[in-house]
Amino acid sequence: MENYGWVGKILRVDLTRGRVEEQPTTDYVPNYIGGRGIATRIAWEELRPGLSAFSPDNLLMIFTGPLTGTMAPFSGRVEVCGLAPQGWPVEWFSRSGMGGHWGPELKYAGYDGIVIKGVSEQPVYISIEDGRVQVRNALHLWGKGTYETQRLLVEEHGSNARVVAIGQAGENLCRIASVCSETESAAGQGGFGAVMGSKKLKAIVVRGSGSIKIAHPDEFRRKSLAIREECHTIFSAFPNENPGAEQRRRKYGERAWACSQQCSAPCAYYYRHVPAVVNKGQVYAGQLHCAAPLFEGLGPGQFYDWQLGFEAGFEIAKLANDWGLNHWELLFGLYPWLRDCWRAGILDNLDGLPIDLNDPSFWVESMRRIAFREGIGDVLAEGGWRAQEKLGWGQDQARPLYAAWGYAGHWDGHGDWGNFVVFPYWVVAALQWAVDTRDPMSSGHGYAQGITHFSKLTSPEHGLDWDKFVAISERLLGNGKAMDPLGGYEGKAAAAHYHTLRSALKDSAPVDDQMFPRIFSVKTEDGFARADDMDGPDFEYHLIKEATGIDWEPAELMLACERIINIDRALQVRDYGRTRKDDERVIPYSATTENWVNPLLGEKQSLDAERFRQQLTELYRLRGWDPETGWPTEAKLRALGLPDVAEALRVK
Repeated sequence: MENYGWVGKILRVDLTRGRVEEQPTTDYVPNYIGGRGIATRIAWEELRPGLSAFSPDNLLMIFTGPLTGTMAPFSGRVEVCGLAPQGWPVEWFSRSGMGGHWGPELKYAGYDGIVIKGVSEQPVYISIEDGRVQVRNALHLWGKGTYETQRLLVEEHGSNARVVAIGQAGENLCRIASVCSETESAAGQGGFGAVMGSKKLKAIVVRGSGSIKIAHPDEFRRKSLAIREECHTIFSAFPNENPGAEQRRRKYGERAWACSQQCSAPCAYYYRHVPAVVNKGQVYAGQLHCAAPLFEGLGPGQFYDWQLGFEAGFEIAKLANDWGLNHWELLFGLYPWLRDCWRAGILDNLDGLPIDLNDPSFWVESMRRIAFREGIGDVLAEGGWRAQEKLGWGQDQARPLYAAWGYAGHWDGHGDWGNFVVFPYWVVAALQWAVDTRDPMSSGHGYAQGITHFSKLTSPEHGLDWDKFVAISERLLGNGKAMDPLGGYEGKAAAAHYHTLRSALKDSAPVDDQMFPRIFSVKTEDGFARADDMDGPDFEYHLIKEATGIDWEPAELMLACERIINIDRALQVRDYGRTRKDDERVIPYSATTENWVNPLLGEKQSLDAERFRQQLTELYRLRGWDPETGWPTEAKLRALGLPDVAEALRVK
């Protein structure tokens, strides 16, 4: 069979036995698309109940998808999957995405993904060069940060080699350790850096000279260019100059930066010659994106009310990346928790280090202790939610910050002060939190972020009129109230269901979760995204169809996404007995008063538990899950072509 889009091989490495094997990608595609989809199916087949994230039999899986490495816009991504150390109350199967150049290079080297099991007796790294795979000694790299590790491996393997690596946090099994690449790209959530550390795997270096065959190259190119032209980033949909940009351009050469060559709407900024504040004499360079700009703080009256300044914030961000610590957990969970414990008089120092979030030295030294698990840093390395459990104090300070499953808030209108979203839109986020294993980031970006950034909530002058959102909602979800700012709870299950499926698609293609699905546009009269003869929500479908030649209809692609979501849920049921009772753990978090107020309502709201439960029941119904247990029904699983999964849950 000719491979189009996919290159046709999956690499399997057993570090315990020193064995390297290959498997045809066609064992899993097109039914599971790629990325998260393939990894989820392998997890169902090969993980077993009772495994922990640090078990040798846990699988570290890094998968590309059919669009990775092609000219498809916003497609240079990979998904990192496995049992996640950050997961709570159990270390269940989860995922984390990463941009950069490593994913495309893996495909150019001949592989769609890599599955790693076992544990090495000594530190190793994996070298992949045009199908030639070696497990090599990494004693000279162990103990080094991610930047030096990458530098040394690039010196050894050539300037066009691409590297993913862990820092000292991963080596020391910090549950909030990232898998890092280049200066800022990272798979942060989940703690997969610690999974690499548990396997004594320091890095994976890839180098390839191959290419990716496209089934319909002319149509693929035409559609890619049309979609690229339409896809203005949501961060610049309306005029919004980066604060202090002109001064930073002069001092540090600030310029917009994309993490891969496939991206034409960069969401990061690159800086050079930024002097260190703590480590005097050092000079830093690199990107800031996502949460990283918040390290400097926002000043008095803000949630990020520390004031460190740009240079100190940049240094802290770079050191966190070098040690391999998850920015989101540090900024949205752990350090706000420490601050609030200090304010409550519970804690005034960390092993003699005074708590002062206005002192950059406090950040640097405390992060170092976390990465190296020194003193109380050994407990903080568990992440803020586990830390308060182990220490026995700070519970009241942690609850408003951590939504569920061991993760701090994200696009949910409560603990997460970094993302402005108001009622009723965070009701969808609460539903997404309820049925996930981590923060539902890519689901939240598609709904709450898209509506917020394209509406008059953030741009009264340029935002789309509300009647356009209602019309688009009716067209897309069959219920205008799902996007209506006055719609209350109605239609929120439909929105949660749709965007969770789209999240699976984004994670499996994979494409940028900030950019897709393309629903809204300031370039069309009705506010609905279009490019040539394509509707915005169908962009991924058109790209996958032309790249792979798979002659599916859009509904068949959505069935593949349902397959992925249902296997994921079945894993949680089979291995951990997850039920509706577990899903409803999210209610107390969202039942507190929201952070901001919907200006059309005029007063802050909190979650109505009974109306939320009604929407949760509707979400189960839309998914084909039993409303009492929250389990996928046998009929649904068989309809999706998953008889083995249906039989396993029936026996349970």
